[in-house]
Amino acid sequence: YVGDSNIVLDRDWNGKTFDMIFTCPPYADLEVYSELKGDISNMDYDDFMFTLESIIRKACKLLKSGGMAVIVVGEVRNKQGNYYGFVADTVKAFQRCKGMGFYNDAVLATSLASAALRAGGNMKSGKLVKVHQNVLMFKKA
Repeated sequence: YVGDSNIVLDRDWNGKTFDMIFTCPPYADLEVYSELKGDISNMDYDDFMFTLESIIRKACKLLKSGGMAVIVVGEVRNKQGNYYGFVADTVKAFQRCKGMGFYNDAVLATSLASAALRAGGNMKSGKLVKVHQNVLMFKKA
């Protein structure tokens, strides 16, 4: 299915349930994908999290008991250079879904080569260069 997940997940699934959700959403406004209405990558952080949680809730309702939801996320900075707390906010969004438990957390290591190229600029502001993303896993009771 192609489209806005917040709309697509509202369709009638005729009682179908699924074993797994696997997603890697936009990291807030780090990269804006489009200017389309409903594109969460062009929303301010509060609206982004509100809409992402709506999508998470709708998707988790379609999971079978024992099913897993896996989401790849990484921290994102606001305009002042501080982290939003996106990873923690994502965990909380899943935990607010009925029956979803935080089951596993893994680290996805990313390329060190490009990090070395960015390090000089980052260190001028005291910011570390990220070389990983979080793989968060939730299990439905």
